[in-house]
Amino acid sequence: MPEHRISAHDTALISKAIDRLAPRWTTWTLQTIAQHGQMRFTKIAAAMPWLSTQNTQQILRRMHANGLLDRPGHGVYEASPWGRNAHSVHRTLASWHRTHAGGSGPAVAEAERTEDALRRLRGEGAVDVLHALSEHGPLPHGELRQASGLATGSFYYRIRQLQQDQLLTRTGPSFGAAYTLTPAAQALGPVYAELAAFESMAPYVAVQRKPAALATASTTRANAAVRRTPSAFPGLFSHAPAPQPHVPAHVTALSHPSRTR
Repeated sequence: MPEHRISAHDTALISKAIDRLAPRWTTWTLQTIAQHGQMRFTKIAAAMPWLSTQNTQQILRRMHANGLLDRPGHGVYEASPWGRNAHSVHRTLASWHRTHAGGSGPAVAEAERTEDALRRLRGEGAVDVLHALSEHGPLPHGELRQASGLATGSFYYRIRQLQQDQLLTRTGPSFGAAYTLTPAAQALGPVYAELAAFESMAPYVAVQRKPAALATASTTRANAAVRRTPSAFPGLFSHAPAPQPHVPAHVTALSHPSRTR
């Protein structure tokens, strides 16, 4: 079996692991906190001064929600036991990047190598395209799109990205030439194995993938529910709340205490 071959089950695990680990600065943050044990927010912000306070807060909240960080005290963060297991994934990603994408330029930090390797695998359908080619070998664009399950627009966007990242090439110069994996993509076997093993040990937490538009809609629905008004979203309630019957003034007057003693 070729080293780069992955199963459909592993593909799902790999995609989830990438969703958790690939967002920008996740590797830097996790490695910084893991090296220090426990860190207060001010120390974390000082260790990564290129990030604004708001960005740092957002990154920490997302990583905590995804199970990578624990909060042993107010304003204190530490790598969760599962988050510390990401060290093996990071090491394998950095090694792959050094061999297949490092080039001959200046020295690159290991965390930056890891994040760039994850960036190449991130995005809707990237792992699915690579998996389809590992399963079937070279495929023309129509068969590859069908095998990956992507819509036409998403497929062409992802194909271009994978070609730019030197994970995908074509078997010839003609328009109908099949797509195939590059040697760099064929060497991703150890990376796939580490990502799948990491995700298989994940605690029961949901990956934070809610789009901004969906978050806005959810907030509006929640506010509408509190206000008990159906105006924000048609059909939010099965019917408009029934108007309360008018209460005669002489009845309401009885419910008010006298202002005199």
